[in-house]
Amino acid sequence: MVKRTPLYSLHRALGARMTEFGGFEMPLSYSGIIEEHRAVRSAAGIFDLSHMGEFELRGNAALAVLERTLTNSAHRLSDGQAQYTLMCADDGGTLDDLILYRFEPDRYMLCVNAANIGTDREWLRQQSRRGAELVDMSEDIGLIAIQGPRATAILSKVSPLGLSQVRRFYTQSGDVAGISCLVARTGYTGEDGFEIFVAAQYARPVFEALLNSGAQDGLRPCGLGARDTLRMEAALPLYGHELDRSISPLEAGLAPFVKFGRAFIGETVLAAQSNEGPKRRLVGIQTNDGKSIARQGYRLIQDGNQVGVVTSGTFAPTFSRPLAIGLVDAAASTKPSDQLAVEIRNRMVPATVVPLPFYRRKS
Repeated sequence: MVKRTPLYSLHRALGARMTEFGGFEMPLSYSGIIEEHRAVRSAAGIFDLSHMGEFELRGNAALAVLERTLTNSAHRLSDGQAQYTLMCADDGGTLDDLILYRFEPDRYMLCVNAANIGTDREWLRQQSRRGAELVDMSEDIGLIAIQGPRATAILSKVSPLGLSQVRRFYTQSGDVAGISCLVARTGYTGEDGFEIFVAAQYARPVFEALLNSGAQDGLRPCGLGARDTLRMEAALPLYGHELDRSISPLEAGLAPFVKFGRAFIGETVLAAQSNEGPKRRLVGIQTNDGKSIARQGYRLIQDGNQVGVVTSGTFAPTFSRPLAIGLVDAAASTKPSDQLAVEIRNRMVPATVVPLPFYRRKS
């Protein structure tokens, strides 16, 4: 049965086009993907992320469990700090990518992908030990993101928190629209912004307060369509595309989030990959005709041989042209400006390798 977030009725009232994603009925778009995308790049957008999962891990053995199960080192976190990290299987394949938050030395929260809530929960429970309690809070928490250059100004109108002082990947607890929330300076768009964790029953008043606060600043409600084009331009991985059970964090270019020497699950295989060099890598691709879209699963050809596959591809509104990300053999020639072809409906379309990310925010 498809689930609904606490904001479902509001999405309907706002005229959203709905779609199924990760087991949830979610807004695909409201006014249109391109318009919403450009609003985030130029002003701000607000997203319902309540389909994401949240687990709390608490107890004096919580840190030991995290050090064993995650590729990044939770030991490096201070109270109120967050980090991007991954969970791997013994063979180095990626089980999920997530954000870990430290509240206290013995209390952490993991924000995981919606489609992986059940499998992540069971995996973590299998790895748990005495002194570590895992609590699935997914249905009790609403998650709202406000992203874009005007996000701080808009959120500041409805919150007394000193938001300008909150550093990237840090959090503060306090009121938003008079409601107790956890505000994190994180996001998935390539822009500055915040993600707001709130009790599920209060998600709608917080969302509506932000909509009203940002009305004169160009804030728009945004759906999964714009979220995908924004993250792809910024070359942020999406589980099921750039990451999955068969792709390691190193193949996905995520070496900075793999800290060796802690005996985490998958470390032996990943250490060997690091020493020898991954056999595959992610590259940016643009079709030379400027109009053909290379979709996920399309084959990448060089010198008559398949050298890889497209992991994500779409029309990129910031650049007014299609762009794609591909996972290619390390032996292939994939320096910027190198040529290959994308097989699109049995037709070989010339394409060029371009640097990642496609988009980088000006600081």
